[in-house]
Parts: sequence; structure tokens; C-alpha cells
Amino acid sequence: MENTKTVKQPKEVKHIKVKYSTQKKIWGVIFLAPWIIGFTMLFAYPFIQSIIYSFFDVTPIQGGVNLTFVGIENYRYAFFEHTFSTDSSFQVELLNTVSDALINLPVLLIFSLFIAVLLNKEFRGRAVIRAIFFIPVILNSTAVSTVMSGAGSIMGDLFLEENTLVVFDLTKYLVNIGIGEGLVTLVVGLVDRVYTILTLSGVPILLFLAAIQSVPKHLYEAATIEGATGYEMFWLITLPNVSPHIITVSIYAIVDTFLTSSAASVITYEYNKLNWGLSLSMAWSYVVVVMLLLLILGIVAKALKLGEHAYEN
Repeated sequence: MENTKTVKQPKEVKHIKVKYSTQKKIWGVIFLAPWIIGFTMLFAYPFIQSIIYSFFDVTPIQGGVNLTFVGIENYRYAFFEHTFSTDSSFQVELLNTVSDALINLPVLLIFSLFIAVLLNKEFRGRAVIRAIFFIPVILNSTAVSTVMSGAGSIMGDLFLEENTLVVFDLTKYLVNIGIGEGLVTLVVGLVDRVYTILTLSGVPILLFLAAIQSVPKHLYEAATIEGATGYEMFWLITLPNVSPHIITVSIYAIVDTFLTSSAASVITYEYNKLNWGLSLSMAWSYVVVVMLLLLILGIVAKALKLGEHAYEN
């Protein structure tokens, strides 16, 4: 009898199925790993030390510093007794920064998205116009701000010499036509922020523009065939696909507003005066305020489901 050899069947390879949400979390950790490692090795110890020092009166001595525990005195002084120049303080500057961030954010989101939608259209000179909107980011320097910041600046002084600084009083005009003082203050405040909004809008416009260009073209083609208007396509196709980037733009706007804040100059001023404990307490108060704003943003985004893509789940 002939021996019949049995051929072994290859074992079936089992693929581990991982949910899409779990995959996103895993890849998120992978991309964050370099930052986490760098922060742990290089910045964690100085961060912890700065928190500890904020509760001390830190006096520099030869070869080190002298520490005198004062508890929350530095924080109390920063918020209730500190003065900066004649009419300002750390508390005032911090509150002004928070109000600036809250006002700039919605205006910046609406303006950047509006401009991004326009720049996505086909027209001659589109590349040049895109570059023009990004120029303020490149030229965002102290020199440009000094020249363009109005009265008391170089341009302001030139206008004063020619007696042409006050060409049109917007506040007086709006009051005379019967608009309420509250609305007048809001409108004039927004007009005064035009330069700030233009300066901040370069990166958000690029982010929104990239998001719009990543929307599948067949969605717009199908909507056009169905007879949808441009207005309907914006609300039903463009905005849902762009909404995940609203969080990114919002974080950028908040952080950038605080980076250019006058409160940061107060902290630097106290640091240069060797009031290190006080400056550290101000710095950590500054950080906590930023974190609270980002936490509120995260809660609002979660409630409105802004971080979810239109086609998830």
C-alpha cells in the first residue's frame, strides 16, 4: 500500500479588530510620545520647582537663592495690591487679556472661515490674495505694531502734525443716529480690533482652507445635481467637515492672545526687578487662567460635538 501524506493546512491568522476610536487614541499617544518624553526629561523638574518657589520670597544670593516661606502671600499681593505704572496692575492686565481672548475668538473664527471660503473659489490672482492674508503673520513684530497702533505711534504722530487724525468719529456718529451705548461700544471695539484680528487670522485661514480643500468633491457635485444652493452647501457640507478644525483654531487664538498679552510684560517686569517669587506666582496664575479657558472650550466643544468629524460613527 502506498503511504499517503497528509498535507497540513496553514493556520488561519487571526486579525485583532480594533475600534476606530481606540486606533485614534493609540496614534494620539504615539504622536505625543516625543513631547511627553521631552517634557518629562527636560521641563518637569523646573515646572515643579517654579510652583514651589511661587510660595516663597526668593532672594538671590551669591551661589544660589535664599528662600523664605510666605504661603499664598505672593498670590494675594499679585491680585489685590500689585500696581504697575500709575493706572494698571497685574489683575487689570490679566482681566483685559481674558476679555480680549473672549471677544477676539468668535470674531476670528467667523472672519477666518469666511475668508477661507472665498479664497477656495477659482479666480485670477488667488495665490497672491492668499499670500496677502498671510503677510501679517510674517510681519507680526514690535516694529510694525508700533507704527500701526494709532495715536502715540509713528503714524499717529504724523497724522497729528497734519491735523488729520480725527477724520471720522464713529462713536459720535453711531450715538447721533440713535444706537444704544452698549451696541456702540461693541461695534467701536470690534473696529478697533481690526488690526489684531488681521494679525491673528493668517494661520486660522490656512487651517480652514486646508480643511475645506479636503472635503470630498463628489459631495458638492451631488449637491449641485440635486439643486442645492451655495448657502445650503455651506451649512450642510462645508461647515460640518470644517467643524473639527474649530477647536484647533480656537486654541491657537487663545494661546496667541495670551502670548502677546500685556500681562506677560508685567510678569517680565517683576522678574527683572528680582521679585522672583512674585513673578512666579503671577506666571502660574496666568497659566491657570489659560488652562481654565481651554477647559471651558473643551466642555463647549464636547457639548456641541465640534471635535467629531461629520462622517464618524
